Amino acid sequence: MEVPQTKEGKAVSAPPGSTGSQNPSAKLSMPPEEELEQRFSAVLNTMNLPPDKVKILSQYDNEKKWDLICDQERFQVKNPPSAYLERLKSYLDHGGVSRKFKRRVQESTQILRELEISLRTNYIGWAQEFLNEENQGLDVLVDYLSFAHSAVTYDVDNLDNGVLPTDNSKTVDKSVEDLSRSASNSPTHSASKASKGFTVRFNSLQHRKALRNSRVVQTDDVHLCIMCLRAIMNYQSGFNLVMKHPCCVNEITLSLNNRNSRTKALVLELLAAVCLVRGGHDIILSAFDNFKEVCGEKSRFEKLMGYFCHEDSNIDFMVACMQFINIVVHSVENMNFRVHLQYEFTRHGLDEYLEKLKFTESDRLLVQIQAYLDNVFDVGALLEDADTKNALLEHMEELQEHNTQ
Repeated sequence: MEVPQTKEGKAVSAPPGSTGSQNPSAKLSMPPEEELEQRFSAVLNTMNLPPDKVKILSQYDNEKKWDLICDQERFQVKNPPSAYLERLKSYLDHGGVSRKFKRRVQESTQILRELEISLRTNYIGWAQEFLNEENQGLDVLVDYLSFAHSAVTYDVDNLDNGVLPTDNSKTVDKSVEDLSRSASNSPTHSASKASKGFTVRFNSLQHRKALRNSRVVQTDDVHLCIMCLRAIMNYQSGFNLVMKHPCCVNEITLSLNNRNSRTKALVLELLAAVCLVRGGHDIILSAFDNFKEVCGEKSRFEKLMGYFCHEDSNIDFMVACMQFINIVVHSVENMNFRVHLQYEFTRHGLDEYLEKLKFTESDRLLVQIQAYLDNVFDVGALLEDADTKNALLEHMEELQEHNTQ
């Protein structure tokens, strides 16, 4: 497909929603070997691959190298990051007020889908441009995720039909008002200026009425936002930005308040990755403290364990959940703190549930369960050891006193 150009000869970006790929059947003739190597080296530099993968690809013959070059050049997305960001900003500014909200919701899902593909497949410079100071793509994405949370968890379908939410649905989902109020009151919910302004917008009566009379933001939007964040976190610079962001990990964690098991599994994978880096464990615990405040839990990890114990039909989610619990509890060096975290999950019925799961047919789940059991502290045995140690110390003191007499 011929790409239109400006007077300066630069390619004109196609609007988001249109395809930027060329005809897959069209394959150019192979250039001279020197040019081939130069272009192949340029392609490798844009793919953000680890050294071992680069070494493997470098051993390709010229035919395979040319195929890879053609594939990369054929499917490069033609839209700059700013094109996606402007569209997302427009949904934040007008999403709940416009009469065309339903159509806008469908558009936002498509934009997020294309953005995820661009972040995942484009050269590293594209992702860096998305995240730079000028575009501040991470801020925009986090703000949109926050918007999607509030809209998705509002039971618009029930309200449209004149049916009030049931008690069960209340425990799973929070209304826009409840989420906004809890988030604004939470001491651990630190937000950027944009996020704070966003909360104020949701507290406006006009915006809440607009949401009641409109179709809700599709649950796909939350899932796609998380996929975009995963693509960002695959870059070291992107991962660092997520760690430093004042509320990104909080918003990722709030995505657990979702009926989609695939979304919850993906969220837990990202949170586990954060937990394993220096300083990440504290960030994760703070995010779950925030989740407790926003979602009205009586104690931390309450909903997570509720999902784990009642969604046994989705093995991927259960494996991700058990792996996350393993990392949260057993990546702590301080023994007393580990026992404390272990007890938090014990209170929510983890020990009893693991007994039932011993008969699962999933090898992946069994591996995670066994890893937890192998590292768990037997508090009773520790107390017995402590008592034995104290008794021995007392006996030694008595012997020493006896010998000095």
